[in-house]
Amino acid sequence: MKIRLLAAAGGLALLAGCATTPEACDPYNRDASLVAKLSCDAGGGYRARIDAGEQQVELDQEENALFREIHRQISEQQRATRSELRITNQQHHELERNVQALVTRLQRRSQDHLGLQHQLNDLERQMAADPGPSASEAEALSERHAHLEALQQQVDRLQQSLGYTP
Repeated sequence: MKIRLLAAAGGLALLAGCATTPEACDPYNRDASLVAKLSCDAGGGYRARIDAGEQQVELDQEENALFREIHRQISEQQRATRSELRITNQQHHELERNVQALVTRLQRRSQDHLGLQHQLNDLERQMAADPGPSASEAEALSERHAHLEALQQQVDRLQQSLGYTP
């Protein structure tokens, strides 16, 4: 008789375990009874919570990898922008030096040719009027750099709002 009663109670506990949901199985609930904890364990409620937590960790790791990739790409573009501006300035200065050297050399050779001297003077005036690398190009590079900085800040804010550290 006692065996039948124990078997019935055990079967009832197993059926009760099937009736629990993973949301109802909170391992941090200290008020849960032994039967509730047993039903959560037997019914897979605890395992489902663990699986959900592991899946969330995997999703967070994927998102973190995407954030790192975005940071890397933004940094790469910022370096490229600085490099483009530096190279453009270097090329412009090299061009100015070469033109100035040519003008100086031609002035020494053609002091007695008045027409050539006028052309050289015109070229010198034109070089003096040249503002350097085109202002619009420098402005475009500056705007691109500012845009990348703003994008970096937006990504950082988004990352912080999601609880990640940059």
